[in-house]
Amino acid sequence: MEHVEKIKKSRIQGMLSGFGPAWLISAVAAGPGTTLSVAKAGGIYGYGFLWVIVLSVVLAFVCQYMAAKTALIGGKGIVSIVEEKWGKGLAWFVALDALVVIWLCNVVLLKVLVAVTEFVTGLTSSLWGVFFVAVFYGLVALGGYKIIEKICKVVVSLLVICFIATLFIARPDLGAMMGGLVPDFANFGPAEIVMMTAIMGGSIHVTILSMQTYTVHERGWTTKDLNLALADTAVSLLGAFGLYCTAIYLTGACVLNPAGIQVSTLFEMANAIKPILGEYAHGFFCLGIWCAVFSTIMPTFIAASYVVGDKMRWDLKSGGKKYRGIILAGCLIALPGAFLPGKPVALLMLMLALSFVGTPLFVAIFMKLLNDKSWARENKNGWLLNIGGGTALMVTLFLAVKWVVHIF
Repeated sequence: MEHVEKIKKSRIQGMLSGFGPAWLISAVAAGPGTTLSVAKAGGIYGYGFLWVIVLSVVLAFVCQYMAAKTALIGGKGIVSIVEEKWGKGLAWFVALDALVVIWLCNVVLLKVLVAVTEFVTGLTSSLWGVFFVAVFYGLVALGGYKIIEKICKVVVSLLVICFIATLFIARPDLGAMMGGLVPDFANFGPAEIVMMTAIMGGSIHVTILSMQTYTVHERGWTTKDLNLALADTAVSLLGAFGLYCTAIYLTGACVLNPAGIQVSTLFEMANAIKPILGEYAHGFFCLGIWCAVFSTIMPTFIAASYVVGDKMRWDLKSGGKKYRGIILAGCLIALPGAFLPGKPVALLMLMLALSFVGTPLFVAIFMKLLNDKSWARENKNGWLLNIGGGTALMVTLFLAVKWVVHIF
């Protein structure tokens, strides 16, 4: 009996030590855009948008697992798989779609980083952008970013703990929470469509879907690790990311909404943690957002190198000439973000929505491949994953079309 318990314990420990790829994805997803969109939704709609938060987390889990499963079955990244299956034309489209979204995110994230830095230091200058771009290139292209990233993740985790702790003080209305789990389409107009698109855009977008198809290979996983990939994705997306989104949203609903704070500026979100941090709320919140940008933007520079290397069939080595060239290109593309006019809040919401427009294509590719018996073989999707994937495809396509029609 003791021997059996030891075997079970070693298996659990082995699984936990194998976790990794989806945790990186959830860290990227839990950036300033997601923080803003869910807090803003809580401030505006109270508990009424809770069902959207839950749906976004569940669909994020489904889509990220399908991305991992596709990569493990295909043995390659998304671009190579598409090219092998449907040819160079679609592969180029997928690669360019991913790169446009990745670099668009970097432009807006740099704007946010500059805005927060200006607010904290009192020094208003777009040259902050030049400074940060140089720092990013040094950290990502030449090495050393992982140490900074770990520090940033610790600070962001502390910020989330503050949101959770605030809930114990604010005490959400459980009845209203239960009511918020039921969709209400009676007053679901264009503004609600935009908000829902932004929330979904934070959890299901092209950058993290494409990244997932590469990070599982970085870990050395194969089809034998499909169960590990499922557990990894469930714990990180349904668990950690789900807690992150729900805690911030409920804090917005029970703290910001009663006070009439609708998060029109980035720093109004700090009011959500005032019940626990008091006068220190704004300072710590700024530090948390600053770190959230840092821990989000650096992996996206690397994501661009995955996509370019995959399409060009380059064996990119960290620190190699081609790798450094792609990172430098990403930094230079991000640089204009420091000079963008407009409020960071509006730009973040726009970024999330634009990032979301290409998502239905990626979800459709995963669904098509994973239901192709000649391609997926014994790992073909089961009925439960197909229900989740089909729901994800319908929701993402509906919102993408609605958002485009609303804009134009």
